[in-house]
Amino acid sequence: MMRIRIVGLLLVLALPAGAGGLVPWTHAVTADELDSRERSLWQEADEFDRALARAGRVNSDPVLTAYLQGIMDRLYPEFSGRLKVRLLNAQHLNAFALPNGSVYVNAGLVARFRNEAQLATVLAHEGAHFTHRHSLQQAERVRNAAAFARVAGMLGVPLVGDLLALSSMFGFSREHEREADQTGYQRLVAAGYAPRESVKTFEHLQAEIRAAGIKEPFFFSSHPKLQERIDNFTELSQNAASGETGYERFVETTAALRLASLERDLAAYRYKQVILMLTTPQARREYPPEAAYYLGEAYRLRNDAGDAERAEAEFRRALDTAPRFAPTHRALGYLYFKRGDRAAAAPLLRRYLELAPEAADRDHIAATLKEISTP
Repeated sequence: MMRIRIVGLLLVLALPAGAGGLVPWTHAVTADELDSRERSLWQEADEFDRALARAGRVNSDPVLTAYLQGIMDRLYPEFSGRLKVRLLNAQHLNAFALPNGSVYVNAGLVARFRNEAQLATVLAHEGAHFTHRHSLQQAERVRNAAAFARVAGMLGVPLVGDLLALSSMFGFSREHEREADQTGYQRLVAAGYAPRESVKTFEHLQAEIRAAGIKEPFFFSSHPKLQERIDNFTELSQNAASGETGYERFVETTAALRLASLERDLAAYRYKQVILMLTTPQARREYPPEAAYYLGEAYRLRNDAGDAERAEAEFRRALDTAPRFAPTHRALGYLYFKRGDRAAAAPLLRRYLELAPEAADRDHIAATLKEISTP
């Protein structure tokens, strides 16, 4: 992990909520319209944006970036050009807004959604933190330097001045969070999205957290608890009309992102989450056929009774449905090799090298093939 530069303690401007008669923004404001205190926050937010970009943490995929920005512009059309969405290459279930209108959403969180309306629920919420100027109203100072260091380590980026505490990463007050939920929900409805998807956004995240036996993720540990948010959106949407889910558009645009997220989860040994996602029938249908390989790898890592057979079945399914996906050939080849079935392993490993001639493990595979061919 790169060295983290921490400048000073995390602070929040100690203004009481609603100080100075703050009113929500109604248009795409510029820095020239701000007083000196708020302008200073924006400047630090701008520097934090640059620090994240320099650290290589921002996903630069133009299609994904345009897709996320299009959703935000649909939700907040009068703030087009000011509310800017960026995708972070990070797996934590997190999204946050900065005082200058920058909104970040982690790839790991996007990968958990099942349609565009669910993604829009979170973007609408974060956009409301900016329009309602919650950063400037934040009254509580963050003084725990140890907690700060842990969070900074999760980001893996140099941090600038007092900025980070002003984002929703550290949690706004419950009053501000509820206001962002209500405002975001109104934006969701006005944009024509299906309101009841706002509830499902958090219900299936809650199911994943419980099944995996983990604490609530970072994003939700400072925001109102998941059940509270589910209850809140259930109340808001109880008399809601239907709307658009954007299912097909979301599934198509995020297919590669969601596969990459599975790979990162497995690299971090989060196989429980992968198994849960890919054994849920509805979720499984939303993934490309290569997902069978990742489920096989998750079973292999878990290694419970019967998991070797489950892994083999998933690898074979991936081989049938995505025959040019190189990792499947390697995984199944090694499964047979470890079993002692060298005759079955050799053609699979050779095919892997054909499909991935620049593979980083090419020398290791070649050595295994040499061992197989040695009497």
